[in-house]
Amino acid sequence: MKDYIKSIGAITVICAVLAVILAVTNSVTSAVIKANEEAAANEALLVVMPNGEGFEAIDISSYELPAGVKKVHKEANGGYIVEVVGKGYGAGLTIMCGIDSSGAITGATCLSSSETLGYEKTYGDNMLGKTADTVDSVDTIAGATLTTSGYKAAVKEAFDAVEILKGEG
Repeated sequence: MKDYIKSIGAITVICAVLAVILAVTNSVTSAVIKANEEAAANEALLVVMPNGEGFEAIDISSYELPAGVKKVHKEANGGYIVEVVGKGYGAGLTIMCGIDSSGAITGATCLSSSETLGYEKTYGDNMLGKTADTVDSVDTIAGATLTTSGYKAAVKEAFDAVEILKGEG
């Protein structure tokens, strides 16, 4: 019986020591991990707004934005980056769109989708420089009509969100 108690005691002490070591390691590395995560997030934002700086996440819960808008960042020079979830051929077409202070698209990219042909991965290149008035002029890809229409609809929602956030909508 004493052997069981000694074994349980030894395992308990080992677990307690390991828990303390893990807690100390976490407290030392958490700041570095957070900084790396923020840098990675800013890199993703720079994909759609290459000349952007000073990105700040906006709490969108108090705004009545289009249903597909999930996240918005404001850029120091007055631009916005909007993450929108739309529907193309399949649900879950997630687009990140950068719109500068003049209302022109600085970049658009597909973050995730369940589309079958993969056109959504490079379709954002066609959006560069387009405005809310000219986004419909982007050619639809034959054979991927639902995907490209869904992409355009998501970009339009991004424009609508920016208009609302600027107080114009």
